[in-house]
Amino acid sequence: QAELGKPRRNCYTLPGFDFAYGLYIERTDGGVPGAICHWDVMKPRTISSVQRKPRDFITMNRGAVKAGHTTAREFYLYYKAKDIRCKDQCTRFRSPPNLPADFTFGLKPRPSIPLYDLLQHKYKELWMEQQRILTAALRVQKKKV
Repeated sequence: QAELGKPRRNCYTLPGFDFAYGLYIERTDGGVPGAICHWDVMKPRTISSVQRKPRDFITMNRGAVKAGHTTAREFYLYYKAKDIRCKDQCTRFRSPPNLPADFTFGLKPRPSIPLYDLLQHKYKELWMEQQRILTAALRVQKKKV
């Protein structure tokens, strides 16, 4: 029950400074000296030639359709007769292309605007000149009408 004239507390009191949160797990791995003396590494997996490659269903389906098979049973029998496997995927791990050291990927940057032309208001003057020519052409056209 809340104390009279005081708001109800909605929190718990925390344990003291000597309290450790969580569980203490006794380490038996030997620490740093054990890690340095007994360096456990993973042994590399040997890729055996006996390992079967996955089936190439795209090629088998194409061949079955060319042979005139249409039902699932005919496809199944075709798969049993012509078990085509995917080719070696060694082409995936090719060496990278020989590119120059300063090669940059992506889009080429736009050519930079000359700073001198910006400071001299060259683009403003060109626009003003185009507007004058356009206005003069409109005046001449109005006079003709």
